Amino acid sequence: MELCDIATEQLEAELVAHAAWESRGLARFLDLLVEYDRRQAWGSWGCVSVQHWLSWKCGLATVAASERLRVAKAIQELPLIKQAFWEGHLSYSKVRELTRVATPETEQRWCEVAPHLTAGQLAKLVTAGRRATRDEDLRQLDERSFRWATNDDGGVTITVRLPADVGATVVAAVREATTIERGVKLARSQADAFVDLVLGRSEVSVEVVAHVSEDGHAILDSGNPISTELAECLGCDGAVTTVVDTPQGPVERDKRPAPNRAQRRFLQRRHPRCQFPGCEHAGKFEAHHVVERAKGGRTTLNNLVRLCWWHHRMVHLLGLVLTLHRDRTLTVTTADGRPIDRPIPDAEFHVDAPIDPNRLGGWSGQQLDLPYVVATVLGG
Repeated sequence: MELCDIATEQLEAELVAHAAWESRGLARFLDLLVEYDRRQAWGSWGCVSVQHWLSWKCGLATVAASERLRVAKAIQELPLIKQAFWEGHLSYSKVRELTRVATPETEQRWCEVAPHLTAGQLAKLVTAGRRATRDEDLRQLDERSFRWATNDDGGVTITVRLPADVGATVVAAVREATTIERGVKLARSQADAFVDLVLGRSEVSVEVVAHVSEDGHAILDSGNPISTELAECLGCDGAVTTVVDTPQGPVERDKRPAPNRAQRRFLQRRHPRCQFPGCEHAGKFEAHHVVERAKGGRTTLNNLVRLCWWHHRMVHLLGLVLTLHRDRTLTVTTADGRPIDRPIPDAEFHVDAPIDPNRLGGWSGQQLDLPYVVATVLGG
């Protein structure tokens, strides 16, 4: 029978059945994979890893193979999730997400919730349910990046990697600046809004909310988890509203006013640059409470300093101690009292004289002939 002759109900039944069979087959595959890797049988093929062997003999990409191995090892410690996977009650997509957060103590609750959610909903829930650590927030700061590539048709693809809180603010700004038009795809309108914001053609005011539970679990409205230290940082400047989720509903964590316009203007005039030692950042800034608001610090000028967004986060995430002196100079130390800006002792210069100092600067002032150099050096 041709597929076009099969009743729609039969198509639906077969698709669901195949999905269940695929789930069970993958469950078996992962069990076999763990045992195969335990034996390191891939070494007899001259492979350097089981991922290498899977790429060769099973046609899996290296990233996909690594993820299969991670999931395979994780479910060995999660018998309830493994059983649901074997029985076809959980898809691989759902199991993969659950292995990121489930523990032997919590897997029962996850198994009760997961069947009633789509894979996309579960992924969002897993992201929100994961506790972010200070180290993860620091890594996000360290890994921020901006890349672009020219497409085959001459267009440009831009990829930006940002920390969770900054990314949430950018996304909120784009959404606020987007004008929805009939007949125009939303993605195109959002691209136009992004360009207008970057080029300064439009300006919007956005509000980002951080939810902090009573046990210290913090997430942004977007569902991205953040550390409690970062949540405190975001509430310090007042640019992000921080609320505590209680059984009675969300309650603002700190109702005291954020730094007002007059205080920000004073900081901008009095301190043209970030006050952190050695920083020359002169762009937009955040107002930091020297004595944190959560510890009773007041929003007054003798308790406020100007910091760039990066150093503001470093102060909170690294637990740095700030002292604002009467002349408004700032001293920064580590938690154990070591000053950040400390003198470097003089040292003698021990090095042999260069063989030929004139060889270091060999440029004659000529323009770079890129095609010629490429053809000469690369043989193009």
